[in-house]
Amino acid sequence: MHIEAYKTNVKTKKDASLLVAYLQFVISDCIINFDRQGRENILKIETNRDIKEMVYGVFNKQGFHCQII
Repeated sequence: MHIEAYKTNVKTKKDASLLVAYLQFVISDCIINFDRQGRENILKIETNRDIKEMVYGVFNKQGFHCQII
């Protein structure tokens, strides 16, 4: 497994929880965590496959932005 990290524009805990729920529905075989400490809201996903496009799709559909780092 490897970890993919994404810088996001998510501001609230509620939005972060909602996005994690959507991501877990779409990508059920991954471990997903949001690190909301500090200014940067970093999404970390532990996965065995390429999921970047699915993550971008969920964020865009919900009106948020993310960028892999």
